[in-house]
Amino acid sequence: MQAKDMAAVWQVQCACYSDLLEPESELSLAAKRAASPETCFVALQQGQVCGYLIGMPWRFAEVPALNGAECQLPAQADCLYLHDMAIAPDLAGQGVGKLLFAAFRQSAVSLGFACLSLTAVGNAMSYWQQRGFTPHVLHLSDDKIAAYGGQVTYMYQEI
Repeated sequence: MQAKDMAAVWQVQCACYSDLLEPESELSLAAKRAASPETCFVALQQGQVCGYLIGMPWRFAEVPALNGAECQLPAQADCLYLHDMAIAPDLAGQGVGKLLFAAFRQSAVSLGFACLSLTAVGNAMSYWQQRGFTPHVLHLSDDKIAAYGGQVTYMYQEI
């Protein structure tokens, strides 16, 4: 993922999440990409962004804030956090997510992380369970739960 991709990344996000939760700002997504470009990926179809995955080193059992103009990676990050993955609706179910996740997982291995984590929103928990993630109980503030759309499950996977 490159800085020039961010407008298209934001458009994919809006197409996927507009009915589930407030899309994160393009500025916030760009800040997360800039903080860890080696763990952020795009899928292209005919040269156009059709999917993306934004990941970053983070601390286990902590959830990053949404819509921040800056992204400060924590010192002593101990897992690779999958902040967001979205695929253009017309390509859903065609393996794009599988390819993006494989690249993300490989980056975790290359960087020496032993754990992946994410916050599943909406009905995504079963999708991530099928990919080896396990729910982990966190006590999040009401504000953070609301920001993530109300229905959230923190999940992890050892690698």
